Amino acid sequence: MRTLLLAAWLAAYPAPTRPVVIPFTTTPDGFVLLPATVGGNIPVHLILDTGAGFDVLAQSLVDRQHLTPTSQFTGFVFSGDRVDVSLFNVSTVALASFERQNVTVAGLALLDQVHQDGIVSMSAFRHQPITIDFVNKVVVLETPTSLAARRKAGTAVPIQLDDDRGIALDMYARFLLGSDTAQCIIDTGSPSATISLRYLGALGVDTADTAVHKHRTQNAAGAMLTRYGTNIARLSLLAPKSVTAEHPRVSFANIIYDCAVGVDFWAGKVVTFDIAGRELIVAN
Repeated sequence: MRTLLLAAWLAAYPAPTRPVVIPFTTTPDGFVLLPATVGGNIPVHLILDTGAGFDVLAQSLVDRQHLTPTSQFTGFVFSGDRVDVSLFNVSTVALASFERQNVTVAGLALLDQVHQDGIVSMSAFRHQPITIDFVNKVVVLETPTSLAARRKAGTAVPIQLDDDRGIALDMYARFLLGSDTAQCIIDTGSPSATISLRYLGALGVDTADTAVHKHRTQNAAGAMLTRYGTNIARLSLLAPKSVTAEHPRVSFANIIYDCAVGVDFWAGKVVTFDIAGRELIVAN
């Protein structure tokens, strides 16, 4: 059955015969913003968020297409708060020549409030390797040949996946926090890294220190999250070659993961995600 489903998926979304290059812009927080169309002819810009789990559209775009809910999904944001969303089927979502049909999305009024059209998640690229080139500000949809070249030029590490009923897909890799190894979600929808409070001691951080800034932010579920912001010595991907951010600004909070590595860590790097091959490839 899985072989038949994969064959059907590949027939619907055939691999490109040559790499597709899509220039991107960034939001003030550094998030990747891709031009796209939804519903066949509605131009939008979508945030490429590797930590979103599933695709999301602003509720106004859902209403504009007169979509009706097809089901409901319950998930959890990294603070552990529960999120219940209605799911809708959009006729098409296209990034350049990469077009998906009958795409499941959630509607989110919060996106209207922050003046964003929507989010495209890694669930869109289950069988399509993708590179985010933060140096040249392009996203590349890879072919088998170009993917092999990326692997030869970069540093490859395994990724772990959390696939929830074929709807939400989260992606993790191993990082070093001090002398400890941590499994961290890769989240380009967050600016800096957020680290679990349980690593405060391992990283030598005292929340009573005047250099540690305490602040509260609102998470995607609408709940307030207490954070402790400071700089740590380094944050490193557990990889054969060095992939490291020196003295990064991070936050510590009560989250359900070891850490969530935001977009700041990847600045100046070329990052390839091969979901089907369960591999992350990084070139500095």
